[in-house]
Amino acid sequence: MAGRPRARGRGGPGPRRPRAAPRRLPLNPRRPDAQALVAAAGLEAQPTRVPGAFEATAGRPADLAEDGTLFLQDRGSQLVARLAAVPGLVLDACAAPGGKALLIADVLAERGTVIASEASRRRLATLARLSHRWGAPNLRLVAGDAGRAPFRPAFDCALRTRRAAGWARSPDTPDIRWRCRPEDLPRHAERQRRLLEGLAGLVRPGGLLVYATCSLEPEETHGVVGPFLDAHPGFVVAPLPEWAAPFAEGRFVAVRPECHGGDGFFAAPLRRRA
Repeated sequence: MAGRPRARGRGGPGPRRPRAAPRRLPLNPRRPDAQALVAAAGLEAQPTRVPGAFEATAGRPADLAEDGTLFLQDRGSQLVARLAAVPGLVLDACAAPGGKALLIADVLAERGTVIASEASRRRLATLARLSHRWGAPNLRLVAGDAGRAPFRPAFDCALRTRRAAGWARSPDTPDIRWRCRPEDLPRHAERQRRLLEGLAGLVRPGGLLVYATCSLEPEETHGVVGPFLDAHPGFVVAPLPEWAAPFAEGRFVAVRPECHGGDGFFAAPLRRRA
């Protein structure tokens, strides 16, 4: 497979390195004192290219995350959530740990409702605790696999973000590279294709389907979206919003660690024809 070299372990798992906490964060809009608390904690929160996202260049943001003042979330996740923040009814499938669902709910406020679906009861419990701490009134939690749940095609937007093979991890998250092998890519890509197929039927005519993955490998990005569009002429690539221009790669968006910092992410907004 041609392309840039991929980091991988040799002879079994490599050394486990400590994961650095993400330092990009949104603030809780229901906390009018959020900015003051951030300043009092010594955080130097600077705006980023993603609307409403900040980057802490100093201080300890984890302490304020515990009381629901802010949420630690990588830039790519925030970008994907912004793409999916379509007024109306939004489905976030595989929603745990919940950061994207919360951000979508905050962006929409009274303009929409977010259904956060999660198959794992353990991960759903984590999401529920975070949701309680954050206090978003327009977020609803559902236990179940959204690809097989009894939803009807009524969603104005459906988002599915799936953890992928992991080659796009930044220096902040190097350990996953040791757990992935190049021969895993076809299996991951096939899973991505099945998940996208299952979600497409839940989007109403004229609605948006956002395919996102924390991978930048062709097999899991263009190799999934291209065949899907070929097989589903009822879907077309939706125009990107103006704010996403710094991350645009052709008709899609990509967050690259070497250019933007944080973890790698790919997202494709797909519109179902009305």
